[in-house]
Amino acid sequence: MDDCSTDGSLDIAGEMAASDMRFKVFSMPRNSGAGDARQAAIEKSSGEFIGFVDADDYLFQNLSYCFSYLLKYTPDICSFQMCEVNRAGVIPRSFNYKWEVYGSGAEYMSKNNFMGTAWRHFFSRSFLNIHGLVFAESCFHEDEDFVAKAYCLASTTLITDYPVYAYFRSSSSIIHERALQVRLKRLNDFQGMISRVRNLLCSLESDEKIIPMQVKALRRRLNFLTIDYIRQMRRNKRGVREINHRMSILKAEGLLPLSDEWYSWKYGLVYPVVNAYTRLFI
Repeated sequence: MDDCSTDGSLDIAGEMAASDMRFKVFSMPRNSGAGDARQAAIEKSSGEFIGFVDADDYLFQNLSYCFSYLLKYTPDICSFQMCEVNRAGVIPRSFNYKWEVYGSGAEYMSKNNFMGTAWRHFFSRSFLNIHGLVFAESCFHEDEDFVAKAYCLASTTLITDYPVYAYFRSSSSIIHERALQVRLKRLNDFQGMISRVRNLLCSLESDEKIIPMQVKALRRRLNFLTIDYIRQMRRNKRGVREINHRMSILKAEGLLPLSDEWYSWKYGLVYPVVNAYTRLFI
């Protein structure tokens, strides 16, 4: 899916598609960002499973090893490992990889913290269509609530540490953009993403057919996302007054104080500090 690139990518993709019928190339009518482009790609897709690859990344050649597991378990979601690379042609080190099957995505999310990026997953196309899962438009962090909702609704979920995705660390990547305006938008969009996940939780809690595991999983996820949001405030060197204002919004939405559940030893170290600060200054 070409999002109005200006570097000749569309011509290169067109040449590949002309020589290999497995490839199809589509173009967005205007530059709209990753979320819109991914959503358009889902609508154009026809395969049984869907995956995403950002423009500066690639998939390892051993990708096909996953296919037998996808066919065997037909999961709604398959999460795999990524490796950071700084050049093409990298071959991951070999070791004994684990493949774990969960009865639901909510079961996995209720016990684990994970990177909420779409490109670390294969999704069943029928699963996405049945539940009408869509990416938020024209914003950063559109992956996070998409992935959280997907895990919340998924049935069979396959988790592996098998490396599939090559994440190319580039100083020109959008996630490393240091311009103040972009950094503030990323921060504001993160707050918007947390609100969308919170709204999902509220809708589940008010449903007559409430599923406790889904609620438990989303509550855990929200606590970790809230901590990550506070960390991003500090990382982006926001002032005390702004941080307190943003945290007051979190408190008004019921996201602070954090839950006193012992989710992990790291969480156990962080949440008392955040809660003490909230009670004293927010």
